[in-house]
Amino acid sequence: MKSENMYIIWSHPRADSLTAKIVEEIQGEATRNDISVTTLDLYRRGFNPALEQDDEPDWQNPQKQYSSEVHQLFGELQDKDTLVFVFPLWWYSFPAMLKGYLDRVWNHGLAYGKGSTLAGKKIRWVALIGGSEDKFIEYGWCKNMTDFLNGAASYLGIEDNGITFLYNTIGVEQDIGDNQSHYESLFEKSRRIVDTLL
Repeated sequence: MKSENMYIIWSHPRADSLTAKIVEEIQGEATRNDISVTTLDLYRRGFNPALEQDDEPDWQNPQKQYSSEVHQLFGELQDKDTLVFVFPLWWYSFPAMLKGYLDRVWNHGLAYGKGSTLAGKKIRWVALIGGSEDKFIEYGWCKNMTDFLNGAASYLGIEDNGITFLYNTIGVEQDIGDNQSHYESLFEKSRRIVDTLL
């Protein structure tokens, strides 16, 4: 079934980053295909990634009232059929801001456990990797990240889950030659994510 309402959650300290440009490309392509798009820029939103006591899961109380910020952000997911996460991979994992979003917003009694409302949605993960695909695979980071993302989606009961790795975003391990043509290929790859939702 075609997606109708997309929610893009993204994380990067710079509003003019390549991550931000990838978000623009996905948003533009989705809009051209009549998909309504809402974006959540965690940095500009002033999101606090630290899990404080108010938002710590209480396994004996799935109806626990978390902080107003958590309930507000989780509420923003409810009318969206597709969630897209766009982020740079730092130290072969999520940036802290995005991990904090998962820790706080994908909380017990909301995203998982009794009463979860995320099952049935679609998820697309878009990770920007500074180095080469060869090295990412050779050192096992591709499998590690793929297993983690697939596992997270599965735990929430989400079956329609896709992962896109955008390699050589800063050319640290492999010469990217003509930067513009290289980045255009990354933009094209990011736009093709929308095709999987039509």
